[in-house]
Amino acid sequence: EERSGLLKEEEEAGTSLGSSCQLLKRIGPVAVVSALMHIFMMLEIHIYVPYLYTRVHCCTTADNMLSEDYDITDPDLIQDLRDEMTALGLKHQIGHGDRIAACSVPHFPRDSKHWSMSPNCPVKAFNQQSAQGIMATMKPLQKVFCFFIMPVGGALADAIGRKPVLALYAGGLLLGCLISAADASAQGAWGNWVVYVAGCLFGLSFQPKDSILAGTVADMMKEDEVAKGRTFVALRTVDAALSFFVNSFLYMYLRQHNSSHCNAWLGFGGVATVILLVIVVLMMETLPKDMRKPMSGDMLNPVVSQFKALKLVCRDSVLILQCIMAFIFYCYFLGYITTRTSYLTSIGFRMEQAMVPEILANVVVFLFSGVFLALLPVIGIYNMSTLGNFMFASGYLIVGPFTILVSTIGPYISGPLLAMAVMIIFPAFQTIISQRVEMENQGKCQAAIAAVGTLGAVVGIPFYNKVLFDATAHGLNKARCPITSFVLAMICVCMSIAITMLARKNPKEGDVRDAQKETNAE
Repeated sequence: EERSGLLKEEEEAGTSLGSSCQLLKRIGPVAVVSALMHIFMMLEIHIYVPYLYTRVHCCTTADNMLSEDYDITDPDLIQDLRDEMTALGLKHQIGHGDRIAACSVPHFPRDSKHWSMSPNCPVKAFNQQSAQGIMATMKPLQKVFCFFIMPVGGALADAIGRKPVLALYAGGLLLGCLISAADASAQGAWGNWVVYVAGCLFGLSFQPKDSILAGTVADMMKEDEVAKGRTFVALRTVDAALSFFVNSFLYMYLRQHNSSHCNAWLGFGGVATVILLVIVVLMMETLPKDMRKPMSGDMLNPVVSQFKALKLVCRDSVLILQCIMAFIFYCYFLGYITTRTSYLTSIGFRMEQAMVPEILANVVVFLFSGVFLALLPVIGIYNMSTLGNFMFASGYLIVGPFTILVSTIGPYISGPLLAMAVMIIFPAFQTIISQRVEMENQGKCQAAIAAVGTLGAVVGIPFYNKVLFDATAHGLNKARCPITSFVLAMICVCMSIAITMLARKNPKEGDVRDAQKETNAE
């Protein structure tokens, strides 16, 4: 009997080890795809705006002379410019009064702190304002594109499988990189429509990709809420680890102050090719065979697919509130991200210095993730959402008013705080949705709520870039973008608390299991 018991234990251990190896084999390529697609988020944060700077032209013809709004009137800056010109031996005359006409500012060399970040326009403030104006148009177009793509992608992923949809998304990223490389080589000679087309394709690496990956994780983890939460957090940790190396490389790249970013786009095109190869060659299809079905015409109709998915969401009052919060969240989150580089450079940071808080944040997130994974069963998924929004609010308060009024150390404090908030809140959103819908509707519901979030981005990004951001502002007015994000984040904190209370009154099967596990952990 003793020998029989030992043999049984060995057999169970072998089965468990085999299952773990099989799970690792399935989730490994998913983690690689998630991390590599996350690179394109960093691309948009760190490369996209500098790339737009290089496309700006001014002060070369009568048609692109600048108004008096861009004249330099700050006495300290005027004296600093004159001292720099004297030290560099520049012959350009900018007068001796208390105002410097914008177009009389010379082209400073790329290693100067007054370098304008564009080879075709010497005025830094105009470059920033023009770049944010393009972002104000491109990003809403990107989000509208995603709004129509996500329900179609979600419906297809729940029918023919996750793998083909992810492969199509990776192909779109590759095409976007090639278009951007050609535009950078031509220095924007083809017009802004090229930026808009490529920007829409890059949007596939955000919510559309996340909704399909969330369905993939749900396929593997079934209805185990804690396992899903930990898997989503683990994926974010892998993203942070890779981000550290990529951000370090981008920091060295931006220090060169290149006048064209064609090579950067070609490099990211190589990353997109690797993603496509991993999906096609290494990634396994996770959608069970008995749940697959033929593709139908309705699936390719974004209006019908979105309507059907929203009907599924509207069955649950918790998910309705989650939709509203997603709208507000993407408004403040992407609104600040799209203005972040120009905001930091407007308060004295160089382009490469604006990346240092991000590199520091990657290290902190990687160290923090292990502690957080251990505490996840105690904290609970719903409290994760509240904590994430609160951390966002705190980060915006520090990077905004604190940085302007107290010390420029603010971005180095807020960077890790905001990065930890990202690691917390996205897994929370994905797990809450996953636990409250059926297995066969995972992709559709994840995509539907993410699509509502894109509408928040469509509203928020133009508001931040066109209305709030002002490269010529002074004092606390420079921090209008982070201050607005702070207010909206606090609204989301209140909504997260309301969602938690509502979920306790109306628990789904997954929430009952979660509550029991939290009680046991406590």
